[in-house]
Amino acid sequence: MSLKDLVKTSIFGILIFYWLLPGYSQGFKKLKNLAASAEVEAEGADIPVTNVNDEDFTTRWNAKNDDVDTWILFKWKKSLKVNRVHVTEFRSRIRGHTIEYGSAMKEVQDLVMEPENANASPNHPGNQREPVKIPDHVLTFKTVETTVLRYHMTKTVDASSEPSLWEIEIFFDPEAYPVRPEGALATMWAQIKRGKREN
Repeated sequence: MSLKDLVKTSIFGILIFYWLLPGYSQGFKKLKNLAASAEVEAEGADIPVTNVNDEDFTTRWNAKNDDVDTWILFKWKKSLKVNRVHVTEFRSRIRGHTIEYGSAMKEVQDLVMEPENANASPNHPGNQREPVKIPDHVLTFKTVETTVLRYHMTKTVDASSEPSLWEIEIFFDPEAYPVRPEGALATMWAQIKRGKREN
């Protein structure tokens, strides 16, 4: 192998290495990450909540020990349009979540989740800390205009699996057309997805 080929191979190897690092795939369609400009607070935390919107996928937020129904609140100084939230976990622990907004914390309409069951464990083989792809969860919904948005984690794997997140990104996608659920069946399915349906 010539020196020129060796240099090319080395450069390609370095690029692949950086591509595999957490955070390389952050962002969406070159849209502005609205989470980064928000004031953020949490119901409780063992690791600072500001780690969740610092756009750094090497820092993380962790809920208080055994706090398995918790939330993170984003507040802006002026009203913004929002219709997409990306969540990347430290480990796959979340099994139910939703998005709420405004002073009354009303649930967003037409919420569509990927994965549908809020279980991102296939993206964390062997429960590894770094996901295979970023983000773990994509939540899209009917556009809201608000100064307050709350990401509410409603259910986890078990009572001792408090959520731990690398990052939350928030976007307004002007081209988004999320599926609109209709009728009682869709309402029941939405409740099941959030982990709130009672037996």
